[in-house]
Amino acid sequence: MVVNSFTDVIARLEQIIAWAKTNESPLGYFAALYYKMTIAVRDAVIRGEFENGSRMEQVDVAFAKRYFDAFDTWQAGGTPTESWRISFEVAQDQQITVMQHLLLGMNAHINLDLCIAAASVRQRDAIFGLRHDFMHVNKIIESLTDQTQSQLAKIWLPFDWLDRLFRTEDEGWVGFSISAARGASWKAAQLIAFAPDRAAEQIVIAELDKNVAFFAKKIHSPGLWLRWLLRFMRRWEAGSVKEKIEVLENISVSELNT
Repeated sequence: MVVNSFTDVIARLEQIIAWAKTNESPLGYFAALYYKMTIAVRDAVIRGEFENGSRMEQVDVAFAKRYFDAFDTWQAGGTPTESWRISFEVAQDQQITVMQHLLLGMNAHINLDLCIAAASVRQRDAIFGLRHDFMHVNKIIESLTDQTQSQLAKIWLPFDWLDRLFRTEDEGWVGFSISAARGASWKAAQLIAFAPDRAAEQIVIAELDKNVAFFAKKIHSPGLWLRWLLRFMRRWEAGSVKEKIEVLENISVSELNT
């Protein structure tokens, strides 16, 4: 499928979600969240919230293509980037929670793919012109955070209480993870954009992939007490994989306040 616009990205995500529901694949959790975030960014472009809406669509397409390429490579039996390889591989682990699946997908896609996509659209000094729109996406994501966590609470009832207990200032686990990842991704995008040549760029990307993959391993296997808590969460998650994907599909983007 050719992907050149928001419409194409959304259609491809719908295909992946449908496949995941049919096959009871946990890979559909991240796809469902990403689907909602893409719609939210598209709607913000339509409302004129970005300095350059067409450029934002260009970044979004480049960003999404990296996820689609990784997914298709894995499905075909190939080897994607190390960050995505771990994310897809551990998805087969029946012991990890929906939240871990989401964090694994966000880790690979935001900490690795986003910076590469941004740098591919704007090289050298031009990358700085992207900063305002890049950071504005954070606000859109923050608007989705409460809805996302409310839906996670439908999958595991104590989630909302636990999130309030451990949240940082006004952000819950999901919002904090995304905002922190996007801040690091912006710095990495500048490193890639200013790489003197292709070889240097590939070295930066390879090192970044290595670091992101290391964090993926930590998400999958955290410290002992947290691992115990997550396994307790997983044991009491409600619904089949298909039903949990459908819960995430119900994240509302119609009343975002950005």
